[in-house]
Amino acid sequence: MRKEDPLLSRAVTALQRGDFETSFVLTEALAIDGDPLAQHFLGWHYHKGLGIPVDDGKAVFWWQLAAKSGVPEAQQGLGWAYENGRGIDRDIEQAYFWYARAVTAGDQAAQESLTQLARHLTAEQIKTLEHQAHSAAEHP
Repeated sequence: MRKEDPLLSRAVTALQRGDFETSFVLTEALAIDGDPLAQHFLGWHYHKGLGIPVDDGKAVFWWQLAAKSGVPEAQQGLGWAYENGRGIDRDIEQAYFWYARAVTAGDQAAQESLTQLARHLTAEQIKTLEHQAHSAAEHP
């Protein structure tokens, strides 16, 4: 995460202290203002139930905003949501697409999930999805 934003730094520090409510409030303010990293972090708060009840639908909402802005961790989170049908309808192709975007953006943790999903897709589907992911990364 970007440490130069003082509110986001305070939110991370609050989270590390176990002060989930403060972390949530600070993160939410930044996310609403359009900060993509804060949007990802807010999605994570909703997904894990940190300072608020678990709500995968809201997690997906915030991850979608951050993922479309190019945040690799949000792209991975969105891939996970599609793969598992949490907060959004299960869709293996969309899961693969978002994992591929995350890997393209440098999130190597998504590579294992991408490999696992490839077992459920045809070579043609993989080729198409890889092309779409790379094109989306080049022209957000």
